[in-house]
Amino acid sequence: MLAEGTRSVVVVGTAKNVGKTVTLNALRRAAAARGLLGAVTSIGRDGEPTDALDGAAKPRVRLEAGTLVALPRELVPRSPAFEVLELGEPSALGAIVFARVRYAARCEIGGPPTARGVRATIDRLSELTSGPVFVDGAMDRIAPLAGGSDAIVLATGVASGATPHAIASIARETVARLSLPARVCGLERDSVVIVDGALDERDAEELIAHAAGATVVVADPTRVTVRGMLFERLRSAVDLRCERALRVVACTTSSVGRTHALDPRTLAGAVAEATGLPTFDVVAGLAA
Repeated sequence: MLAEGTRSVVVVGTAKNVGKTVTLNALRRAAAARGLLGAVTSIGRDGEPTDALDGAAKPRVRLEAGTLVALPRELVPRSPAFEVLELGEPSALGAIVFARVRYAARCEIGGPPTARGVRATIDRLSELTSGPVFVDGAMDRIAPLAGGSDAIVLATGVASGATPHAIASIARETVARLSLPARVCGLERDSVVIVDGALDERDAEELIAHAAGATVVVADPTRVTVRGMLFERLRSAVDLRCERALRVVACTTSSVGRTHALDPRTLAGAVAEATGLPTFDVVAGLAA
């Protein structure tokens, strides 16, 4: 499921507990099977043993020997398994440490708090390794990836909805929002509206009422905060585009949740059909 020619792959989730870290580990196993260890970092904080809200066990981030990792100083284990190479951007948990894993280990990972820091950390890891950079992402913090060559994998599952249809509908809308086409100067419609900052519900209603048929341009897909039917109405009324696009390449599904489970093949098939993207259940070993 690695996109050919991609240097960095960012995993984001439609909700908590939809298999984001499981997907990250599966991607890294796929790369390792091809002889590519690469590097790992996070937008946010991930890989802790238990959930900070409810204390439930969480999947750990596994790092094989030879892997590069970027994480805050306070999250670096006191272990000879980590060889510190250099320091990077500041964070609330200390400077970002670039390290090489000498022995297989599990740890928490994190990243810098600013968009510039996130971009700089991913770019520096790309310089330090010939393999791909894998990023445990956050939906509201992926703006630094816009306009780049990063590939995005969307993780979804039963934590997002009770039925395959409900989960697939959320995935379809999320992919549509993140995949806004880039603006092509000279090919816009007669009327062009540039939206500074976020495009929220009030903006959407105004555009539907007074700018139907226009090309509406936002800086990047993360600036669109409209959801549900209003987002669909907006897309039908205007030609919605962005200055810097994102690239969503695949989805993964998690069919088992804390309250119920769904048939994995049915769920993967529903998400694949709804999004038009290759979809994988990395636990069940299914592809749709």
